Amino acid sequence: MFSIKKIFFLFKILTTITFGFSVSNAFASENTLVMQEQLIKQVEYLFQQNPESLRSDEVIPLSNKIIPHRNKYPNEIVTKTYLLLIDIAMNKGELATAFQFAQDGIKLTNSSQKTYLCLQVQLAKIFTAKKHYKKLLNVTEQTIKSPITKGNAKYLLFALSYRSAAYAMLSQPGKALKDMQQVQNIIKQNPAFNEHISLLSILANAYYHLGDFETSLTVQLKILKLRFNLNKLENVDQTYYHLGNAYFSLQRYNDAYNAYWEAKRYAEKKSAPIYAAYAGQGLALTLQQQQQYSQATTELLQAKKIFHQHNLTTSYLETLITLAQISRATKQLPASLHYLTTAEKIAENVILNKNYIIFYQLLAQMYLDKGAVDSAYFWQKKYSQALLNNKPININAKANKKQNLVDSSKARKLTLKLAEQSELTSTFASKYQQQQTIIFLLAFIIITLLFSQLVIWLRRRAKRSKNKYDAQDKFNVTLANPAQTKQLYRTNFNMAKKYSYSLTLGYISITNWQELTFKFNQKVVNEVSVGIANLIHEYTNEFEHAGLINDGEYLLFFPHQSKEEANLTMEKIIQALRLRFFANLGEFSVTLSYSIESPDFQDIDPYIFLSRLSAAVKSI
Repeated sequence: MFSIKKIFFLFKILTTITFGFSVSNAFASENTLVMQEQLIKQVEYLFQQNPESLRSDEVIPLSNKIIPHRNKYPNEIVTKTYLLLIDIAMNKGELATAFQFAQDGIKLTNSSQKTYLCLQVQLAKIFTAKKHYKKLLNVTEQTIKSPITKGNAKYLLFALSYRSAAYAMLSQPGKALKDMQQVQNIIKQNPAFNEHISLLSILANAYYHLGDFETSLTVQLKILKLRFNLNKLENVDQTYYHLGNAYFSLQRYNDAYNAYWEAKRYAEKKSAPIYAAYAGQGLALTLQQQQQYSQATTELLQAKKIFHQHNLTTSYLETLITLAQISRATKQLPASLHYLTTAEKIAENVILNKNYIIFYQLLAQMYLDKGAVDSAYFWQKKYSQALLNNKPININAKANKKQNLVDSSKARKLTLKLAEQSELTSTFASKYQQQQTIIFLLAFIIITLLFSQLVIWLRRRAKRSKNKYDAQDKFNVTLANPAQTKQLYRTNFNMAKKYSYSLTLGYISITNWQELTFKFNQKVVNEVSVGIANLIHEYTNEFEHAGLINDGEYLLFFPHQSKEEANLTMEKIIQALRLRFFANLGEFSVTLSYSIESPDFQDIDPYIFLSRLSAAVKSI
């Protein structure tokens, strides 16, 4: 039997423990609420940012904290989290993942009108990328007819643009023109609209798939200029990729190669392997046309691996077909047979692009070579049917041919006009922003000067001697180091090819540099180096550059100059160096050699070109 004191003591202990648990739960609950509020604020902040600049290392950890516990957050926040994930997936080219996030977001209810419209536009973007134009038309018509769209000019603009693209793809240019006219009118009524790049990209891709490659190329070039003017380079790889497609379709293979190369470089820089693989596929097709089969195969194998990893069946099949064609062209028949049989296994449920239906004929030829006549007949028949299916057919073509031509011409002119207006508007906005920044900086500088005038006056004497030393030191010009010279070469090379102007390079070598460094100490060698750099700088203008390749070897860049024009400057420099007297060398004289050459489009690697340049030196 327990005594009354023991019972009272046990009751007191239980009360203390219960109270402790209650206080602990209260603190834990309060900490959870604080954490949730922080996550909600973070979602709202990221949702207001430029979708192209979102970082996956910020969005994905955030979504992992919210979506598994979605019942604890408002549907509006969960939907916005899905939208952020869609942007991340689209930036990387992961269309299937983006579509799944969009479906998950649509299932949620009680979201705001703006969030709902944003989801609809994202669906339209996904359907466009996947080339599902009937689905694109359905979702855009639902969005445009929705009463909530009329009060949101931004989303109405995007919906009309996507519907215009759908109409263009479905051979209804008259309806496409009406939508583009509405787009232009809405932009005039909303001058604050600033998402011209996204809008023009939709229309440019529509014209590309419609077969109007010249219009697509013109608009894509405007988009590229806008991106650099506005410093919106996050997804510039996609612009370069579409630019490459337009050049390739116009059989401008050198330009296509440069565009695809830039697309791959930027995609790799932002860690987007799928877009890098698409660009690599474009490079391979261009190299195939130029009969550079070895390089094309290397690009295709890299792209094939990425497409297989991400389950991109159509693109994976396309790489297999191209590899089979290249193997056949290079007489590697066993490899061609391997690629064809691998492709045949996955081709049944894939609708091939018109550029790849040659695959059916390749299979027919393969089976004919094997003596399997029935299989050869099946694939040849499928090839013939594919040719018929890809033939543009219009039931009312005869009656409406003239009107369709007029509508298409008007739509094209309207799109180009919109591109011009977008360029002017964005350029003006950029210049206005720059002017505002300059005005602010000038005002800040003036105020700072007024407050610091007394301090400056007191320090003036101390700075005079230092300024004299700096002035003397500034005369000693420092040339670019070898790494910087390599970068200068690539920059000048790419710019010259992109804008089609001449580029000449000059090479100067101090042939007895090793003897000079052996006979004299480092101080004397440095003085000679400074003297040579000063002379080169004295005879070159602000648009010409110079840099070191190795000790005693110099490379000079002459953009917009022919060999004859550059040679005049080179001869002046060589003559000045030959006549220059280095007092600290005594009777030792410096011997020189030089050469001049212009790189062609294949000289992307500076070291290969420099070896050719150094082999053609002239001794003096």
